[in-house]
Amino acid sequence: MNIHESIHIMLILLAHVFRGAGTFTLEEKIKMINFVGYILHNTDLPLLHSGDSCCYQTSKANHSNTPRIN
Repeated sequence: MNIHESIHIMLILLAHVFRGAGTFTLEEKIKMINFVGYILHNTDLPLLHSGDSCCYQTSKANHSNTPRIN
């Protein structure tokens, strides 16, 4: 996932949180934190990769265990 896609998803989640402020259960908050961690883990940040790395490979995300916010 590219950084602009991750930012877009995070802004959508932020808008969702603003609309439901004060109405989320602890379980929903934990699911949101897990989702944010998933997004951060699966975002490709090319600025952090060194240019002389000969073994740079893009990681393939396993989306079978994607956390759901329902």
